[in-house]
Amino acid sequence: MKKLILAVAVIFTLGSALHVSAQETQRVKFYYYPSSNVYFNVSNGDYWYYDEPTTKWIEVKTLPTTITLAKAPKYTVYYNGPEVWRENALHAKKYKVKKDKVKKGK
Repeated sequence: MKKLILAVAVIFTLGSALHVSAQETQRVKFYYYPSSNVYFNVSNGDYWYYDEPTTKWIEVKTLPTTITLAKAPKYTVYYNGPEVWRENALHAKKYKVKKDKVKKGK
């Protein structure tokens, strides 16, 4: 009987661990704004931005007034979990902001 209870406990523990692990790696949809280097989590409405003074990525509901997204192009990116900024180097390279080319006169 003790072995049966132990086996059920082990199975329950493993099942719970797998369930938690699956939740942590859920695919999340973000909008990435390369001109501001900002991410928007579509599912919960949070923004991620890089804070230069603290050299950390910050998650907020409202962006600081120093960061604007108006008329900025955005791209849809997906990440397994909420910390999309971990792939920022890849996103920054892939969605590099293109400067307007200066037209030369003839």
